[in-house]
Amino acid sequence: MRLTSKERGLAALKSGSQMYGMAARLIETVPIGQRAQDALITSLRELRSAMNWLEDTSDFETAHQRLDGAGRLQRRHFADNCRLTFKDGGYVQECPVALAHNRTGLSVGAIVQESECSICSRDPDDCEHIAGRLYDGEVCATRITKFGVDHVAIVGRPNMPDARIGAISVDLEHIRAELGPAFEVGMDVLCDRCLEPCAGVVRPFETSGQSFRA
Repeated sequence: MRLTSKERGLAALKSGSQMYGMAARLIETVPIGQRAQDALITSLRELRSAMNWLEDTSDFETAHQRLDGAGRLQRRHFADNCRLTFKDGGYVQECPVALAHNRTGLSVGAIVQESECSICSRDPDDCEHIAGRLYDGEVCATRITKFGVDHVAIVGRPNMPDARIGAISVDLEHIRAELGPAFEVGMDVLCDRCLEPCAGVVRPFETSGQSFRA
């Protein structure tokens, strides 16, 4: 049986919350081990996904606040994981917390070239199975086996909730203004956003053009 978007989001929220709680407990032990760090990394990934799948539901803000809490815990105890990534002469932000607050997604336009039935593996046009119906406990679906990408659009609400941007470039002048004359391109730069009060999520590609703040 296929999960609804909300069910999938709640499952990610539960998993991420459990990993967050585990990390918080492990951090209280001395010395702090790798398990705490691994649990937090998993928590951040799951809670970001929960926000994606719970968009427009009453549980979105719960996932948002949980993610902020997990990010704060990581910045306080595992600052090395909060470094900006330096590549090709510039810096990019790849943190799940920062990226989750920018509600930008990707929509891929593709041309289906070949597909098959998930039940019998034949061409869907040549078999008797109907997509969405149950056959011996298995839901029939059409599997795309070959396709060509036509375009990729930046959108506010992607059809696949987890189709989100994986990195955002950070302006060098902004970093220089924050760090002062001691800054040199290529040096390690830590992100401190999780140590500050959350400014809310932004929705730059919503049709209304508005930014929503929590």
